[in-house]
Amino acid sequence: MDVHGQSRKHATQIIAVMMLITGAVVSMSCGHDPARELHAASVPVRSLVHPTGDPAVEFPESFPMQVAVYWTDRNENVLAMTDSLGVMGIPFFVTRNLNQALRHRLVVLYPETDARTFDEQQINQLRVHVENGGSLFAVNVLAGSARPLFGFSGVSPSRRRYRVNFASGSDPILRYLNRAEELEVPLGSPRAGDIFWTNGYAAQESATVLGRFEDGSVALLTNHLGKGRTYLAGVSYNDVVLRNQVDRDFNAERHYVNAFEPGADVWILLLRAWYESSQPDAVRLDTMPSGKNSVLLLSHDVDWENSFRPGLDFVYVERKYGASSTFFVQAKYVSDANSKAFFFGKDLQDLIRLQAAGSSVGSHSIIHSRGFNKFELGSGQETFPTYQPRGTGFESSTGATVFGEVRVSKELLDGNLPGQNTVFFRAGHLRVPHSLPEALQRCGYEFDSSFTADDVLTNFPYPLPLNLGFDEDSGLYEFPVTFEDEASPPLAQRIDQTLDVIRANAENGAMNVLLIHSNETGSKLAAEEELLRRLPSDVAAEDMLTFARFWRARDRLQWRTTVSGAGVLLALRSAEDVHGMTLDFSRQIDQADGGATLLPDHHRIVLPEIRANEDVLIHVHYMP
Repeated sequence: MDVHGQSRKHATQIIAVMMLITGAVVSMSCGHDPARELHAASVPVRSLVHPTGDPAVEFPESFPMQVAVYWTDRNENVLAMTDSLGVMGIPFFVTRNLNQALRHRLVVLYPETDARTFDEQQINQLRVHVENGGSLFAVNVLAGSARPLFGFSGVSPSRRRYRVNFASGSDPILRYLNRAEELEVPLGSPRAGDIFWTNGYAAQESATVLGRFEDGSVALLTNHLGKGRTYLAGVSYNDVVLRNQVDRDFNAERHYVNAFEPGADVWILLLRAWYESSQPDAVRLDTMPSGKNSVLLLSHDVDWENSFRPGLDFVYVERKYGASSTFFVQAKYVSDANSKAFFFGKDLQDLIRLQAAGSSVGSHSIIHSRGFNKFELGSGQETFPTYQPRGTGFESSTGATVFGEVRVSKELLDGNLPGQNTVFFRAGHLRVPHSLPEALQRCGYEFDSSFTADDVLTNFPYPLPLNLGFDEDSGLYEFPVTFEDEASPPLAQRIDQTLDVIRANAENGAMNVLLIHSNETGSKLAAEEELLRRLPSDVAAEDMLTFARFWRARDRLQWRTTVSGAGVLLALRSAEDVHGMTLDFSRQIDQADGGATLLPDHHRIVLPEIRANEDVLIHVHYMP
């Protein structure tokens, strides 16, 4: 562009900005600034809270049936493994004491085993443990002394492996991998060139190959020794689970939204199947409440002035099917180049009616910018009404920060809706800045839904790491979007496809999140009603906030088992009220006392409602 062209462009930008400022000033000077009538609640910006930093303290040993996570290298964290076990409801503890770990039947060796990890005596301890009926699950074993234990004769590191193919039905650990998307799992796109390190193994004759990389080397194998087994994977859970969940996956996803994409889930499900098949008396927290196999979480994005009133029609249809939904609302009190202000007057009254009808409400930011992922964090001083962001284009803006979008939207929602405490957030256009978890935590949020399930390759909720990194959790939980209404073809034309994804997730005990923009009540409303009408009986429909609170209580539940006669005594304590908590047992159950409900499959019980800080005892009697 020549100098004159640059000058014209600069002049045009100045005129555009002056028009925005002038429009705002005229509106205020003429007394037509409805935003002045809004109330802002106090939303303090707190200090950033970090976790304990020592997993061996955070996850202590408490009963024999726990999986022992032996932390092989304290210079690398175990966050991906502990999060994965937690998502599956598997009881575990973390230790750096091998003798303590070997008191338990099942032991995970993580994050790697090299020549310095174990001496010859300790390798022999591991071998004896397996021969006596124990089981080891390890990743990235490089030590030559461990080759006979795990059944490999050689190992080849590489950063250019992009796919794993599992051998269906070859071992109980693969029991949940039965669909094509689960049996061929991408690790990254070949277009990315070098991705993360993997270790391809050469299997000994005694071992069984369960999965291979595309170059033919072994990605997963098992070795039988005496009464027990070892399992070895050539990948780190940091790379195949946590990396995906923070959207740093080297474009491994095959779809962005509206499809079944379990690229991270398969590795988590391997742990579940290993625990259930290797621990005869396995007890696990179910991922779903009240004996259901899945949930359809209903949500609506309200990001246009004409999206409030149609929301009431969605509410009425949902109530017809005994369901409710969460509305993520853009608190747009400023007019800019993208749209005019609308968070006041009749729109606000309709929002109050939505809330009164039983809907929960979350934040959908202030200016709903497509450039939100590039916003600076801000100072934390942003507040209403001095925070004056403006969209100057679809992705460009002035005066906008992450703190401003998060804090001020909560100020307005909490200040103008009766009894509202906004704890759920969804980013505009699902664009996520790395500083979002910090801003959400420090402004009092608890849950987020700003990624798509296909993009992060998981259909389960998960702890959201600070800075979208690999080192520490933020204390928030992420609930990624499974389906949305604006991608082609229209939702009404893909009901069968949507139901198939729901069934696939139900097979794994995973959730589904439905996002529908409430801007019209024609085909979108009809599509949602058809989904609710045809929803499988083992799938519940509910709002996101209700399920999110269940999930958090489940994740933080303290529980233990003690052998008691021909059964077990369950002792539980929850930090908050929770309803519908379900436990899965490998053994068949004859009856359960203490107010628990035994389900028809005789392998699951639904606990009575647990009150915060109340001790609950449940006696479970096994069948002879």
